[in-house]
Amino acid sequence: MIEVRIEGSPNLLESFERGTLDAVIVRREDDRRNGDVLTLERFSWFAAPSFEHRMGGPIRLASLATSCGVRSVATRALDAAGLDWIEVFVGGGMAAVTAAVSAGLAIAPLAQRVAPLDLIDVGAKFQLPPLPSSEIVLHANLSDARSKGALRTIAAAFREHRTRSAAGELPSSANIPTLA
Repeated sequence: MIEVRIEGSPNLLESFERGTLDAVIVRREDDRRNGDVLTLERFSWFAAPSFEHRMGGPIRLASLATSCGVRSVATRALDAAGLDWIEVFVGGGMAAVTAAVSAGLAIAPLAQRVAPLDLIDVGAKFQLPPLPSSEIVLHANLSDARSKGALRTIAAAFREHRTRSAAGELPSSANIPTLA
């Protein structure tokens, strides 16, 4: 049986290390070098085309909970650039965050491959600092052939997405499984 959990990378990796999960796909957030790199995740600052920001005012952010690694990277980048920011939407899951951004409430740091098509990259427009890329890594401890085969299919989908994205072809998000 395959069970899918969508949680933050630290929680999934902890469950994997405790042995409660046999495989996880996570964003690498530390110096750990084990695991199989599936893709390099690129991040940008996204907002609705109608979003208005007053230059000199604080950047209005939408993000997941304070434990989110992407949120931490983004707020550190803003702090390092000397930019004021305020969270106007926090939590509720990725769908809620992207809905808040699509409604024009805020800017969010999002992976380019999962940003909704109605949002635009506003990093240059609002002079926001670049966000570093992050590796998406598979950690697995499986022994049976059937589970390994299922995992190979999921890993291939990530690799296929990377290859097609680099060529400028973006596959339908319905065809790419997204596991935290």
